[in-house]
Amino acid sequence: MQNEIQPITQPAPKTTQCLNCNTEFEGKFCPECGQSAETGRFTMKFIFENLLAAFISKDGGIWFTLKNLFTRPGEMIVEILNGKRRRYFSPFPMLIFALTVYILSFSITGSRDSFRKAEQKFINNVEVSRETQSAEQDSEVDEQLLFAKRLVGHCLGVYNNHYTTIFMLTLPLFLFAARLCYGKNNRKRYYRAEYLVAITYSMVMVVLYRCLVSLMYPISKNISQSLGEWMPLVIVIAFTVCLRKMMGLSILKTSWRSLLTVLLYFTTLGFIALIVVILVGIIFIDKLM
Repeated sequence: MQNEIQPITQPAPKTTQCLNCNTEFEGKFCPECGQSAETGRFTMKFIFENLLAAFISKDGGIWFTLKNLFTRPGEMIVEILNGKRRRYFSPFPMLIFALTVYILSFSITGSRDSFRKAEQKFINNVEVSRETQSAEQDSEVDEQLLFAKRLVGHCLGVYNNHYTTIFMLTLPLFLFAARLCYGKNNRKRYYRAEYLVAITYSMVMVVLYRCLVSLMYPISKNISQSLGEWMPLVIVIAFTVCLRKMMGLSILKTSWRSLLTVLLYFTTLGFIALIVVILVGIIFIDKLM
């Protein structure tokens, strides 16, 4: 009697229930939410490995995004807008990361003190001018003008010491200036949010440049000051390299429109600051004279 051939039975595939969305699935990752099948308890090793992967992973994360931002910014932004986003760090968390690094460098290196000294020097010069005029002239000094100068000095101090807050609050102003300066056709091609993605990545480059300025302060105050004076040009360059591919324009045309964007931004910001100075002067001049 011949032995009957028994059919080979395959073992039942191992299924896992996702602890995040309760989906039954096979494999290492949930097809619905992407969570890993292995979700053990938090350990210091787990935290360190995830933190390290977020920074130095070649397949994505902060370091990968920074490398592409400074080597191929235009191409990276076009890829993100076209849907290739998995490998790149999102623009707004990236900006928060850059601003955090800037705050730390600004505070630790002592460059914060340099801005305070510059503000105090400006105010002291105003006071010296007031005393000189009082000594040399018998006529009454224009107190309102001196008060306005002191107020301008305080406004400069507020801008430098609270740069990150002002920067975040005025991002819509950059958006308005960019959409206005890059032409009607591009306003139709891209949503406001897509403009904001490109602007945010360009601002990451600017904030990291400010980090460099702060880090140079302990080494050489003169070099740090010289680098800081190039800030408006750095903003124009960042806008140009980030928006050129997106807009499909030449370098010359993109640079010109980026320059107009920066000028419009600072002009509008200065106009707003002037209104604030005038209002504060009207309200408090009698009390502070």
